[in-house]
Amino acid sequence: MPTEPRFRFFSSPFERTLARGYRRLFSLGEIEESVLLQIALGALLLSFFIGLSRWFYSESFSISAYLDNTYTCWPYFQTCGEWYFLQSLPFGYSQNIVFMAVFALMALAAYSMYRKRWAHAHAIMLALWTFKVTILFVLTQQLAANYDYYDTALLFVVLVLPHKLFFARLTFVLFYFLAATIKIHEGWVLGSYFTSLATGLPIFGNSLAPIVTNLVIVMQVVGSWLLFSTRPSLRYVALGYFILFHLYSGVLVGFRYPTVALVMLLVLFGIKWKETHVAVPLDRRSLAGWCFVAILFVLQFIPISIPGDQKLTLEGNYYGLFMFEANHQCVSRTVAHYDDGTSYEKVKQSADAKWRCDVYEYWFAISNHCARDAKTKRIEWTFDHSINGGPFYRIVDTQNACELSYRPFVHNEWIRLPENGAEIVGYALENFYER
Repeated sequence: MPTEPRFRFFSSPFERTLARGYRRLFSLGEIEESVLLQIALGALLLSFFIGLSRWFYSESFSISAYLDNTYTCWPYFQTCGEWYFLQSLPFGYSQNIVFMAVFALMALAAYSMYRKRWAHAHAIMLALWTFKVTILFVLTQQLAANYDYYDTALLFVVLVLPHKLFFARLTFVLFYFLAATIKIHEGWVLGSYFTSLATGLPIFGNSLAPIVTNLVIVMQVVGSWLLFSTRPSLRYVALGYFILFHLYSGVLVGFRYPTVALVMLLVLFGIKWKETHVAVPLDRRSLAGWCFVAILFVLQFIPISIPGDQKLTLEGNYYGLFMFEANHQCVSRTVAHYDDGTSYEKVKQSADAKWRCDVYEYWFAISNHCARDAKTKRIEWTFDHSINGGPFYRIVDTQNACELSYRPFVHNEWIRLPENGAEIVGYALENFYER
């Protein structure tokens, strides 16, 4: 049995009561008693470090982005830019100062873990989690990436929920399972996501693309659950496959995804499985964990519940997992008409398959322009979108985009669907994954 902790920094009875309440609220005893959870906490700190380092110079949530109209808010919080107060280089130092303070907190968290002061490490990691969630889900949509969804959700489980180890494992497996829901589409079933690329599928080539992509779907839907198997042979097959899967995916996405996914796969399912295997919790304390699982399903199925092809309209796309949902190509054309009779045309084209051609992002910039420039009379707008090498559909065709509004959780009627009259205006050529 663990000994009663000594509260070195809490002298009064009231402070000690608060400290004990903090421990009970966040089930700190589970972290103190589990080497596996301690390693997981360190692995998630590493993932946070790499993720936040990519945001260090980002202007996505800076004052200059707001002034230049180069930011994008979430559809459910379209006035986020009014809350920006930081400035990044070359226009100011405030954002860099804040991030260096966060770096100091990460270093302090690592030191606390080294000294096995898990209460201190937990409090610091909770502050880091709050910082990241504020940026990721409140201040900007432009930085939304599933790699950051992974470590944000897993850290929440480890920091907040009871039965931490079980729900961390379940959440990780659910990421595989839920990610498969976006792959049940011709782009993956037929392999056209990769065959529509000029470079094709890495290593295996286009002839094997449908076999490889369907194997991914089957393993994510069925094979991922074998990670829970008590039979070592089945568990090792699943573990070996997903190790190779993450190493292979790194060819396309780089180090960021394997840093969180591969490392956590090994931590949660590759270390001391027999000694750390836990039963499914069904007590009252597990209710919070099951509610969290339900929320993951709800978020993933929001875009599926919205009428139309999620890959084509991207309505609700960022609420759940969206990695490799389609190979996108698009052309956005606007003609701004001013009160003095002049007009200005602007054409934007997607550069590579990774650019998701989110019609909302284009609308957001146009809407802001309309609101800020009193001289703008109206803006014509057409938006043509192709997925997986298919035809370009004109999903937006309006004489005045300034009159449009965007609703975050339902289909926006001004976004046309192929079955409701979106015309084909061209056909896509092979593009590149990245330039």
